[in-house]
Amino acid sequence: MEELNIKELFYQLWKKKFFIIIIVVVGIAVGMLYSSFVVKPLYKSVTTLVLSKATQDNGSISSGSITQTDVTLNQKLVSTYSEIMKSRTVAKQVIEKLKLNLTEEELIGKINVQSKKDTELLEISISNEDPKIASDIANTLAEVFTDKVKEVYKIENVSIIDKAEISIKPYNINLTKTVAIFAIGALFVACFVVFVGVYFNNTIKSPEEVEKLLGLPVLAVIPKYKA
Repeated sequence: MEELNIKELFYQLWKKKFFIIIIVVVGIAVGMLYSSFVVKPLYKSVTTLVLSKATQDNGSISSGSITQTDVTLNQKLVSTYSEIMKSRTVAKQVIEKLKLNLTEEELIGKINVQSKKDTELLEISISNEDPKIASDIANTLAEVFTDKVKEVYKIENVSIIDKAEISIKPYNINLTKTVAIFAIGALFVACFVVFVGVYFNNTIKSPEEVEKLLGLPVLAVIPKYKA
């Protein structure tokens, strides 16, 4: 094992450029195959709800416009509503309505609920291998949840702002990004192989190394002769 010679390393990298290029091309091909045949495409559908002025069961609304108290109450209910949306009771009703071949736990695992910071908006996103099923689940979940709020709190303060639409493109596949990652990884592997070859190469490569290692002057150099 010898001291690393940066100049020699760069020389070897240049000398092995075709090897490096081939490895990178192979990496790109593997990345494309991985995106096309290994990764299962998942589609995401999103529906948005808003917490509004509470309406009682008899249809009456508290007098006046929405107050700061209403806003504060709704913001506090956001976390509670998020948990209700992911409850087994709601999941069971969605499964029964859509006749899904899923368990309650599997459906809950597909539900992602996010609240917009400092707002009364709830965003429900559903991911599934079938874009239509993802859209149907999101919309049905919003409807079942709204009914559940009426049942539990005896008020109507949830409205659907945006219904979920069928997604065209899978959200978990980015061919450009995947290929770039595989290409960079292949480049790193190729350069590492060359580096290891240079680092553990104990052969003498120049007259200067002879003088350095043996402490003897070089009197002559026999050139390489090709017959």
